[in-house]
Amino acid sequence: MKYLYLFIIYIAGLVVSSLGLALIIQSGLGVGPGDSVAVGLSMHFPITVGTVMIIAFVILLLINAWLERKRPQFESLIPIIIRGRTVDIFLYGVLENVDYQVWWAQWGIFSLGLLATALGVALYLRTPFPRIPLDHFMMIMNEKTNQSKSSVRIFTESGMALIGFLLGAPVGFGTLIVALLLGPLIQWSFQLFRPVANIWSRPHQRSKSIQ
Repeated sequence: MKYLYLFIIYIAGLVVSSLGLALIIQSGLGVGPGDSVAVGLSMHFPITVGTVMIIAFVILLLINAWLERKRPQFESLIPIIIRGRTVDIFLYGVLENVDYQVWWAQWGIFSLGLLATALGVALYLRTPFPRIPLDHFMMIMNEKTNQSKSSVRIFTESGMALIGFLLGAPVGFGTLIVALLLGPLIQWSFQLFRPVANIWSRPHQRSKSIQ
């Protein structure tokens, strides 16, 4: 029952983060750095943003395996598919015909999207289930470089924003804000959701103390 509860939290985190990404894209202020690559590629090929994400995440999954010298974490296909499909549902379904022309509405949606992305990512990372390869890559680099999650995120997403810009994606002022603030917001949210980790780690800690 405990793991069912955690799995529901896991799915909720993924869906909330996908909604956040879609809101940022739809705000018109500039797509997120990681999403800029997917949006840029979708502009050149007849495929959706979510489909590009799925393909890119599968490639990154293999890169992570090489960095860790371990087998590819094929179980990560679960969050990969959920992220790609839910982003498409929001972009091409729920939010498709929503148009934000007023500046305060654009910034409101953008801010909501940024917060939702950070909360969603931190929430699902606090569960013991597979991670999206990009987030797992951040954790790998965090361990290998001894840098904070926010620093690793800023560096990585700045590089992806440059690639997205070269692909012709709508990289704007909002992209810079996401690159600078998403990492710290995830770091803050990660601490906020510490009780989620306690749900599944507490029994393990008890068993160790008994031994």
